[in-house]
Amino acid sequence: MAEKPRNLIFGPFRLEPANAQLWRGSERITLAPKPFDVLCHLAARAGNLVTKDELLEAIWPNLHISESSLSVAMNALRGALQDDPKTPQFIETVTRRGYRFIAPVSVAQPHGAGWQNGESPPARPGAESPQPNFFVGRESPIEELERLFERSLAGKRQLVFVTGEAGIGKTTLVQMFLERVAGRGIPVLLGRCVEHFGTDEAFHPLVEALQERRADVPLLMQMLREYAPTWMVQLPGLLEEDELAELRKEVFGASRERMLREFCDFLEALASRGPLVFVVEDLHWSDFATLDVLSRFARGTRNASLLIIATYRPSDVRIENHPTWKLRLDLQRHGLCAELPVQRLSQSEAEEYLRLRFADERIARELGPPLFARSEGQPLFLVSLVDDLITRRSIVEDDGRWRLAFRAEDAQSCLPVGLREMIEAQIDRLGEEEQRVLETASVDGVEFSAAMLAGPASEEICRVEQICEILARRGMMLRAAGAAEWPNGTIAGRYSFLHGLYQQILYQRLAPGQRAQLHRCLAERLEQGYGDKATDIAAVLACHFEQGREFPKAINYLRAAATNSSQRFSNGEAAAYLRRALNLVNRLPADERLAEKINLLRRLAWVKRSGGDFTGSIKELEAMVSCAAEASDLRSEINGLLDLSRFCLYSDRLQSLQFAERALAKSQDLEDDVLKALVQGSSANINLMLRGWRDEDADLCREVVKTTADAVDPWILLRRRSLDTVTNYLRSNYCESCAAARDGMTLAQALGDQYYFILFNTIFGFALLHLGEWRELRQMVLAALEMTKKNANTQGSVLCHLTLGWLHAEALDFEGAKNYCAEVFDPDVVTNPFAYYIGRNLMAKACLGLRDYAGALAQFEEMQRRVEADGIGMDSTIYPHFQSNLCQYWLEIGDLARAQEEAARLYEISVVPPERTYLALTHRLLAKIAMAAKKFDEARAHVLRAVAIVEQADLPLAAWRVYATAASLHEDAGEPAQAAALRHLSRQIIDRLCESLGEDKHLREKLLAGYCAEALR
Repeated sequence: MAEKPRNLIFGPFRLEPANAQLWRGSERITLAPKPFDVLCHLAARAGNLVTKDELLEAIWPNLHISESSLSVAMNALRGALQDDPKTPQFIETVTRRGYRFIAPVSVAQPHGAGWQNGESPPARPGAESPQPNFFVGRESPIEELERLFERSLAGKRQLVFVTGEAGIGKTTLVQMFLERVAGRGIPVLLGRCVEHFGTDEAFHPLVEALQERRADVPLLMQMLREYAPTWMVQLPGLLEEDELAELRKEVFGASRERMLREFCDFLEALASRGPLVFVVEDLHWSDFATLDVLSRFARGTRNASLLIIATYRPSDVRIENHPTWKLRLDLQRHGLCAELPVQRLSQSEAEEYLRLRFADERIARELGPPLFARSEGQPLFLVSLVDDLITRRSIVEDDGRWRLAFRAEDAQSCLPVGLREMIEAQIDRLGEEEQRVLETASVDGVEFSAAMLAGPASEEICRVEQICEILARRGMMLRAAGAAEWPNGTIAGRYSFLHGLYQQILYQRLAPGQRAQLHRCLAERLEQGYGDKATDIAAVLACHFEQGREFPKAINYLRAAATNSSQRFSNGEAAAYLRRALNLVNRLPADERLAEKINLLRRLAWVKRSGGDFTGSIKELEAMVSCAAEASDLRSEINGLLDLSRFCLYSDRLQSLQFAERALAKSQDLEDDVLKALVQGSSANINLMLRGWRDEDADLCREVVKTTADAVDPWILLRRRSLDTVTNYLRSNYCESCAAARDGMTLAQALGDQYYFILFNTIFGFALLHLGEWRELRQMVLAALEMTKKNANTQGSVLCHLTLGWLHAEALDFEGAKNYCAEVFDPDVVTNPFAYYIGRNLMAKACLGLRDYAGALAQFEEMQRRVEADGIGMDSTIYPHFQSNLCQYWLEIGDLARAQEEAARLYEISVVPPERTYLALTHRLLAKIAMAAKKFDEARAHVLRAVAIVEQADLPLAAWRVYATAASLHEDAGEPAQAAALRHLSRQIIDRLCESLGEDKHLREKLLAGYCAEALR
């Protein structure tokens, strides 16, 4: 006959072996005896493989039957559970071997009317019960939780903090509540914060909660795909490699803010399907990202049938100044959360516990006062004292009745003074082997796998499992928690301490050297068990190796943990891991320190840049360059200077030039021709952008593009594409610039560099604008804008808005262009000179189009003040646009001398590359100036030059204006046929631009309506 476990809860079901009953909520499910016995046997071994032979022997002992009988019983059982064998939620078939019960199982701890059948449970007191089923003094907090739950059922989201000291019963209280709602089929997500990780491991309890709901994988993946794709990346074991690769492309550029938003959307979507309870335990060890999720959820306004229960110890958060305290105060101040303090038991409640446990009034009356006096009503201490008395046979059972084996008045003298003393006494009474197993387990944490505590041999693991199982059955510090399977195929039982205090006291008993050795041994076992997937648990391994004083490996895994955090778009946490690694560098051999420090500082700089902290990233790079100089590591020093020159390009452009010059000077001593060429090309590229066109700089850039043609390093290819994109754009080779930018965007996406991606996207957009490929431009920028908004990338969104604004301006929708500028003009824009000058130029162009000359002048003056303050001009990609607008302004207000002066400057910067769009526009402006001055021969000469330029290349932005001006000149000269032909050419280009706008009716109408007026300007 199958072993019948205590009452168990899984999913919406409650299994009562002693009563031979299975319940779904208040509905009793009928099962024949053999299927019922199979269920009991499997559920009691949840997570473990149960072979067919074992089932046949257990359910049909001493009978010779075929496997068909087992199949019949299994089919009946699955029918009762409504469990599809193809997508099982409860029982998984292990082909040709047996079955595994895969649903999370908890031991029922009933409390009065919480039982499904309305009956009180039979008392089972005694040492064999690891978690005695008697709970007292919690009626009021349970009722409060149920009241909050009822509010959540009405669609009013609820967040409650359950608070109290260690051992006060927070987890027990939550478990009691969960058992009450379990019969109603309410799904529960459960995550736990871990002391080892603290604030470093972003979203750890939330990811754990999702991973633990493996029975709900199809539903979870469907909901995550729809509402939180960034979170699917955090569950790689549930995705095929190709699916994961595609998903990473989809969530490219994501931010922590996006993950916060998506997780709350996911929770709300789950709650829309039915009520949901989400528990986060031990918030005093929480990472900051998880707290941000709770804050965001609590402040949400949409209806959600969701109750979040978060537990923490107030004393711990106050002592450590953990932000949980401030979060709770802030939410409570705004009426967005509730707090439920768990109090100690009163003496009468302590006596009621004894009465229920021993079913003996005398024991409760005589033993209650001394036990209460010693425990002071602390539940864990009280229960542990009783267990201790039973273990020492001070309370014994005779013929099914309990009695005191000592005088109650002597209890005070024989009881331990404190909880710690009592736990240590319990430990000391264990055997040497049991103590060793528990001490080793304490190093791993509150929850552990038996495989961690043994050597690689399977018989050793079995011995450790046997010890843990005996302790768990006796209720000695441990409980069974399913099974754990490592990537190398190792399967072993998983266990957890009944309370974190047991783990803490055991850990503190270890001598420092012993503790370090155990950490090192556990890390090596985990590393072996995970093999090439060891980086998946990098944070755990880093902690063990760090505590084990194996500092090189600790640094390696801290670096990997930083990478994992970056993949969770949590750059702050990634930076924290790298900082921890930097703090360990001095523990390395002297000859390794500087090289490791250089590597970590550069990674830290890139992480900070990814998080938008340009100032911090520059500081780390400067430290890296200093270390490289100290180590005489010329290559690293130059790479650091190169990074500095690029990072400063969009913050302090004078410094950008200085760093580029330093890198160039240092590169003269390089033997690496490729790196030397890249340094020269990077310096030349920055010169082209900030100092204007010089043929020698352009030649250097082109030479580097050729030199690096066969490179395979993606970062070299990225720089190569950057040079190619900018150089071709400045020469008005727009098609070539587009091709280079497209490749650059693909590379940036593969490398996870959203800043390079947005910069490539912006120049790509500008090139498409000048080519008249406006439909492609609009589609590309709108896609990038959606990405930047999802990812809360303000600077990226600004550049996308400005690119769209420039499109509106060229389509003669000046009011629309102005609106785009107004939408993005905030203090953040001012910090980035690239976005600043694009925005100001666009505003000036819009004001000119609207004949708001005062507004245009204000923009020009503001830009000139910025140039003077910075001590450097605006980017070459923007300057021709500025100069063209400024010349147009002076022309339209009638100051021909100033217009002539600015046109001459525009000619100087356009003729050399040549930038043919603006060179053609220069000749057009000079023709307009000459026409206004009645110098028609001069005007005709400039028109002829402009027409020659636009006829030789595809320059639609200049061409329609050039042809329109040429038509006006011929009309004034009394040459209507030539004027009509030129006007027709101009209109053809406008029609082509209208066609390129696709379905954007508004812009087409604006372009057609504004064409005639603009053609005459």
